[in-house]
Amino acid sequence: MSRKIEEINKDTFWQLIEEAKMQCGKDLNASLWWIKKGLLRMPPEHSLQFHRFLHAYYEAASRYGLWTAVNLIKEEGCTYEEFVNFKAWLVGQGKEVYMAALANPDSLVAVEKYENCEFELLSYVGNEIYKEQTGRSAYDDCTQEMDQEMLQEVSKDIKYHPMIDYPLELPDELLAYPQISAQFMKETHLLNPKSYSTWDIPFPEIKEQVKKRAIEAKKYIRSQQKKDKIRKQEEQSR
Repeated sequence: MSRKIEEINKDTFWQLIEEAKMQCGKDLNASLWWIKKGLLRMPPEHSLQFHRFLHAYYEAASRYGLWTAVNLIKEEGCTYEEFVNFKAWLVGQGKEVYMAALANPDSLVAVEKYENCEFELLSYVGNEIYKEQTGRSAYDDCTQEMDQEMLQEVSKDIKYHPMIDYPLELPDELLAYPQISAQFMKETHLLNPKSYSTWDIPFPEIKEQVKKRAIEAKKYIRSQQKKDKIRKQEEQSR
């Protein structure tokens, strides 16, 4: 039996999230209420701390590689706003799923999808309870320095996939995230990966970033293919 949560730190943040998931399953409204009840039992500084941890984990997951994978997971692609809400849903799945997704987005293939993989209201719960307790906004009471400090703290435990910062198109996704890509092609009956654009979005700055990072991604993929080829040759020669 898990111990009663009396404060919010890195461990108890995830404990509260996972208790909500375990008790409420796929009912996101019930999960939200479970978290609210937990925070209301504690002093307001812990609601603020929950808010800080939550948004630090969001920021830590703000990687083009994860967005790339989610574009294939969601039925009709993933806009910027939907990716923000996806990150909330991902946190709501618990620490193990969250960490695995950043270490290898392909792990999301095995995660049950529901509610369109979005949990927008989770983003506001810490602020809502903090405001109810103090009359102040958690957003106003958190400085940039505090946000950066918390991001550094949560990032210590995260192992990132080597392609996590690269916005990829489908031919390269097949190499970086083979399971998600193969599943997408099967479900959409897509025969030619070059005929589909993952990043057909109306944001010039993001499109420019996609173009720039795609060159880096191709270099990395080629280097990995070369290493794999050498490794296989060495294994065969033994």
